[in-house]
Amino acid sequence: MKKCFVLFMPLILLLSCERLSKKDHLPSKVMAKVLTDINIAEAYSTEVKDSLHRAPNTKNIDSLARYYKDIFAHYNITAGQFTASMKWYESHPQEMDSLYQNVITSLPVLDSMSKKKME
Repeated sequence: MKKCFVLFMPLILLLSCERLSKKDHLPSKVMAKVLTDINIAEAYSTEVKDSLHRAPNTKNIDSLARYYKDIFAHYNITAGQFTASMKWYESHPQEMDSLYQNVITSLPVLDSMSKKKME
């Protein structure tokens, strides 16, 4: 029994280390979707008017907080996980660049889809 444990211990350690490294940030595909939704929410929040009749092009903070909460719930993540992931991507510029490239390319596609639905 001890021999089995000794043989499998490096494999167990390797797998546990891999899990830990993946937990310190969201995968790029998920993070790109979250950031895309956040960008849409940020833009939409400038359009939502409240009872105070804010100045043009200012964000409705109450609506924006609700959008963030809904986005995090949709992707089953917490604000802390999102923040930690952003910090991770900020410390890995090449991954951040690739991530935002995906976000930038998906926004015009979503815009054209929404325009077609409105027609």
